[in-house]
Amino acid sequence: MLGLYVHVPFCKKICDYCDFHAFPAPEWLKLEYLDLIQAEVSAFAERHPGVFSRVETVYVGGGTPSMLSPEQMARLFGIFADAGVRLGSLREATFEFNPESCDAERLSVAQEFGITRASLGLQSLHQRLLDRVGRHHEVQTGMRALDLLLSGKNLRVNADLMFDLPGQTLEDLLHDVERLAGSGVGHISLYGLKVDPTRRLGIRVSKGLETVNEDLYAEMYLKSVKMLEKCGFSRYETSNFARSGEESLHNLNYWKRGEYLAFGPSAHGFYEGVRFYAPERYAKWRDYVKNGCPREGLSLDVLGPDDVAAEYIQLSLRTKYGMPLEGLKALGFAIAGDSLRKWENRGFVEVKDGCVRLVGEGWLFMDTVVLDFYSNLE
Repeated sequence: MLGLYVHVPFCKKICDYCDFHAFPAPEWLKLEYLDLIQAEVSAFAERHPGVFSRVETVYVGGGTPSMLSPEQMARLFGIFADAGVRLGSLREATFEFNPESCDAERLSVAQEFGITRASLGLQSLHQRLLDRVGRHHEVQTGMRALDLLLSGKNLRVNADLMFDLPGQTLEDLLHDVERLAGSGVGHISLYGLKVDPTRRLGIRVSKGLETVNEDLYAEMYLKSVKMLEKCGFSRYETSNFARSGEESLHNLNYWKRGEYLAFGPSAHGFYEGVRFYAPERYAKWRDYVKNGCPREGLSLDVLGPDDVAAEYIQLSLRTKYGMPLEGLKALGFAIAGDSLRKWENRGFVEVKDGCVRLVGEGWLFMDTVVLDFYSNLE
């Protein structure tokens, strides 16, 4: 399956924890961005005739894509439609909204152009927690946005939550999880806070002006998983939970090592065995596009056999479907039996029907297990 990702790098305000490439932008810069996206898409289409007609999923992320005006959204969709993307007949098309820029007009434009799935960045349903991490929407604004998206005809809805926030208690989190699980959404993404020492929140933490209780991380995650499962949500990836049939097809394609095109500053793609990403900073990306999008302007990662095996292990174990050992064998590798038995005996993985899956607290130690498996390849 071929996916397509487009990065919209604009936000009204940068959250104190955010390490994505995003920034506030005046209207003229948004218009310039659309001109550049059109040029970038055209350059790719010239080098790969017919590729856009093969796209089956689309994901518009950021940043905050809903910072674009309805007219700008329509132009962005039109760029990809003109390139050959069949927006009205895709298997899935996702658009990210933030609460403060989610309104009926934008939703109408999104659905008019074939968006079938919306993702809403709520992060918390407690105002004091939103304030402490620099989110700039109010809880009631978020809930109004959620109600609007849930009213969309034939629209699947995801809501994002974060845990291990400064000042967040286990009760705070479980309240949010239970409330969202009963709201009508079919998908919930649950992310643990990562404190970047270079961002405002990280600087406050380093100065002792703010604290994050890392001792709560494991309990918060495991009890949230238990509650979500009780409410009918299956953990199909370490941070993603869905009711049956509500899994993100676009993201599953990532974890299955499927191909995907990518456009916009810092956007990462995978095509014809090569992982690539565009310049991260907007100014450098602009120069790259204006210079005709030369291949040497991209950061390229041509994968060798060891790289493919490492990705196969890491991405497979992220999901509930696990890692088929036959698939690893087909790549020319096997995991040493001692390594498998070690993690089985600790109750972190199970080997069943020729497939290795994380279980129990193994989900919390996924990176350690992956590294050990990779270090013990035969």
